[in-house]
Amino acid sequence: MTSSALNQILFGPPGTGKTYATIEAALEILAPEFLQANTNDRVALKKRFDELAADGHVEFVTFHQSFSYEDFVEGLRAESGEDGQLRYDVVDGVFKNLCTTAIAKVTQQAPAPVDLERRRVWKMSLGNIHGSDAYIFDECKENNYALLGYGGCIDFSGCKTREDIAQRFADGGEALPANAYGITAVHSFLLKMKIGDLLVVTEGNTKFRAIGEVTGEYRCLNREDQDFEYGQCRSVKWLRIYEPSLPHDQLMNGKFTQRTLYELGSGSLDRSKLAQLLGAPLQDSAATASPDVRFSKGESFGSGYVVASASGELLNLVKPNGKELPIGMSILNTLAEYVRSGRLTVTDIRNKLVFDKVSETRLEPFLINGYNNILPVLVERILDAPSDCAEVKKTAESSNARVLIIDEINRGNISRIFGELITLIEPSKRAGANEALRVTLPYSKEHFSVPNNVYLIGTMNTADRSLAGLDIALRRRFTFREMPPKPELLKNIVVGELSMAQLLTVMNQRIEMLLDRDHCLGHAYFMPLKTEPTLERLSQIFREQVLPLLQEYFFEDWLRIQWVLNDHRKDPENCFIKQPPFSPESLFGDQVMVSNQNNQWFINEGAFSRIESFYGVVDHETTPSKLQASIEAEKGVTA
Repeated sequence: MTSSALNQILFGPPGTGKTYATIEAALEILAPEFLQANTNDRVALKKRFDELAADGHVEFVTFHQSFSYEDFVEGLRAESGEDGQLRYDVVDGVFKNLCTTAIAKVTQQAPAPVDLERRRVWKMSLGNIHGSDAYIFDECKENNYALLGYGGCIDFSGCKTREDIAQRFADGGEALPANAYGITAVHSFLLKMKIGDLLVVTEGNTKFRAIGEVTGEYRCLNREDQDFEYGQCRSVKWLRIYEPSLPHDQLMNGKFTQRTLYELGSGSLDRSKLAQLLGAPLQDSAATASPDVRFSKGESFGSGYVVASASGELLNLVKPNGKELPIGMSILNTLAEYVRSGRLTVTDIRNKLVFDKVSETRLEPFLINGYNNILPVLVERILDAPSDCAEVKKTAESSNARVLIIDEINRGNISRIFGELITLIEPSKRAGANEALRVTLPYSKEHFSVPNNVYLIGTMNTADRSLAGLDIALRRRFTFREMPPKPELLKNIVVGELSMAQLLTVMNQRIEMLLDRDHCLGHAYFMPLKTEPTLERLSQIFREQVLPLLQEYFFEDWLRIQWVLNDHRKDPENCFIKQPPFSPESLFGDQVMVSNQNNQWFINEGAFSRIESFYGVVDHETTPSKLQASIEAEKGVTA
């Protein structure tokens, strides 16, 4: 398997670790160096995979018979608007969301504030992308402001309370109830929103297209057309503008609502994602963002400042005059982040130019300017020190690739789910390729193509008889990697004197002879014995997993199940499957001839508690001493 396979399917019998292997397959694409360095550390691989999934680089979905095009690409969803009316919006499915994230570009950006944790964040709509006011967002981008539609061109300057705003509405000829949302929106925009607050500009309920910082007080635009709806204005510095818009889950824990303007609470907004989008650390994490920075006790800086103690939160220095100087690590990390982002230099700190260059900072001027002799030295130490967090972020951002893992890909109706995208996922038809194609999606009417940095990894159970053959259109667009059973992974697992590798090998040889290799048993069924190699655990695996699977494989053909388990050659008490001791004559008499006598079978529960029953699966004449000799011989061959 190589990372160049844009579409691949891991296929094999049940229990061969196909889903388990998708983690390594995804890391082969997203973090190959990390995978190579931690090949044998499953815990580290799973942790890195989870980090990438949390950052939106990996999505996981399971196909089933009810999964549809609307779930995968896009569809209509009913939503209730601000006026209580039901409306139908186009909502992107998991695949379109992933493609949108993969191709999204920052078309405009500015240095972001560092102290994000203390800032209020507002959701705001700036026109409807498909409505008559779609131009509003473009106007706001060009003029660096945000416009509110409620209130038209009424000037609310001087209003101090909600009642003042209601009265101003009435004076402007628009009398509203006291609880009207228009009053609420203007009240928030005019009085609650402060300079330094952040704005998230949305597109519908499921996307956002810009993040800005409020830089000015309220003002009313002087418009010649007094019927113009957007007259309420706040100056904004646009920190990020995205094209196309990003899915809501890149910032939020849930969807946005239809309200034009409201504050995003801590439960809905993910501030760590916000910090990642803006390239700035959270204030509360800034103190611990550099664990490798060592200010050792007794270490001297500058003109005789000595470290008395140091932690992730506080650095205590002893000044040359003997007095203590406590400095918060958050202050040092904030200054260091300003320098990293290019907003400051260390020389600026030394020359007391911090507040000339970074006007919106909430750092204390007395401290920053009063200790300009020692702070630059401490900041340089932080800048020179390695940081695990920075390294992880660098690795995550080194590739904009996205991976969609589709479990049980052959269980879905491929034509119904992929629709016209079945052609677009082909490598030669991806965006940027010589034969690139794009289609017009049926609901949104948008032009759409599949980017070449979106990878599909599917898993397919070859023993699933509830399905027809895999869709030929899908088969020729994917590369296939077989995942066969691996008895060698069980070679060190022994229950009693029985090698699980030998047990699995013998059973699969019989299944392959009676059916085919697509219906073998996977090694994953027996992996729990690695930590619990007991007869009780083995019995549970056989009774609850192996035997039901064999019943499905052979359609209740108990005679063949007996052959797989070698029951036909065992002592009766060691047989898992047995026939009842009575005859048809004892039930119906001599005058009734029963032709299906071989359908009378029952499961011998007592056999599952006897280790001899499992010995007999390998060889009905096997004894513990023979098994031990066989295991030792096997180990000798392996060695």
